[in-house]
Amino acid sequence: MDKSRLEEELDPPETAGGIPAASKVPAASWYALGVLTFINIFGYMDRIALSILMQPIKLDLHLSDQQLGLLSGIAFALFYAILGVPLARLADRSSRVRLISICLTLWSAMTAVSGLAQNYTQLFLARVGVGIGEAGCVPPAHSLIGDYFPRAKRALGISLFNAGAAVGVSGGMFMIGSLGETLGWRASLQIVGLMGLPLAALTFLTLRDPPRPKLEKSQQESAIESIGALLRRPAFVHLALAFSLGQIATHGFSQWAPTFLIRSFDMGMAEIGAWIGGISAGGGVLGVVVGGLLAAKLIPRDARWELWIPGFAFSICIPLFVIMVLSPFAWLVLLMKALIAFFGATASGVAIAAVQSFAEPSRRATAVSLVLFLAAILGGGAGPYLIGLASDLLEPSFGKESLRYAFLIAATMLVWATIHYFLAARSSVKDRVN
Repeated sequence: MDKSRLEEELDPPETAGGIPAASKVPAASWYALGVLTFINIFGYMDRIALSILMQPIKLDLHLSDQQLGLLSGIAFALFYAILGVPLARLADRSSRVRLISICLTLWSAMTAVSGLAQNYTQLFLARVGVGIGEAGCVPPAHSLIGDYFPRAKRALGISLFNAGAAVGVSGGMFMIGSLGETLGWRASLQIVGLMGLPLAALTFLTLRDPPRPKLEKSQQESAIESIGALLRRPAFVHLALAFSLGQIATHGFSQWAPTFLIRSFDMGMAEIGAWIGGISAGGGVLGVVVGGLLAAKLIPRDARWELWIPGFAFSICIPLFVIMVLSPFAWLVLLMKALIAFFGATASGVAIAAVQSFAEPSRRATAVSLVLFLAAILGGGAGPYLIGLASDLLEPSFGKESLRYAFLIAATMLVWATIHYFLAARSSVKDRVN
């Protein structure tokens, strides 16, 4: 779409922050959401690529489960988390589109470089590069969507953006599983990484930043002041904890699911990619869309539904998760995975959209980055590592089934997350600012 046409559609006479006062969403906003969703698809393809390739990587580079947990968790999540906040502050003060374009280029290139690694250290550093690049995507993307869409439809817009994650996981699992089985893990990472570079150019050339309210010098604040203001809102803190604790279970299992199915059920990578890809596409996409539609219908009646919806969805996931990891049948594991994908996506899409209800426009990217920082440290970093460590410790007693029982550690986090969602709802009325 022509850039000047986008500007005309995003800047009608009566606007507030680049969006018409009416609830109608212009075509330019839908186009921008489509591009951002494709970026999210590629982000999750690059992120999930390692998970389905862990077994061949382990055999090729002679790694332990603990080392694999570090590769799939901390190598990515630590720098993703550390750089997320400063990059979000940069997004709140500069061009979000330019930042996303640069970061997409970086993480796509580093995914391709991962396929050239000859040892553990090189692969670890390449994964660090992927984490650094992806740190500059989601917070500015959420901030843009917050400007492109009116509040009543913000949860729907962000849920559709999050559908890209489910599509990325499903497409990545299927594509990389097939490539890995035919071409090997190195070629798989190189091919998937290079695919993101044309999208970076499209983003830079066709998207633009909607205008944001300009702050007077007296209103401008430092990063410490902005973060401090957000952390003084109990609803925001409980929401951040709930979202992050849930990631320990959902993300931790997702990273290890292909390895679990290979070891415990002797499934092949292409077969796993097809099944988990279909499950993620069906359950994940349907979940985020249903969550967005539920939010659009229920939040105008009572704003606390933006926290009740993820709380109830996670409550349902708890027994499903236990059944899944203890099941002796592959079909039951996959069925429970599909249901968890649906309810988990319903929860996460609405929950991450709710973050913006407790942050002013000048703090939106920062607020999202704080939540993602904690989620990356706990879910993306600690989750896969702790599961891998527990699996190594349990291996003398349970052999190749050690990973199955290591998953039970993560299951308890779902209970803890559910409690925080309902605590956030209790404080949300007085803490809501947007």
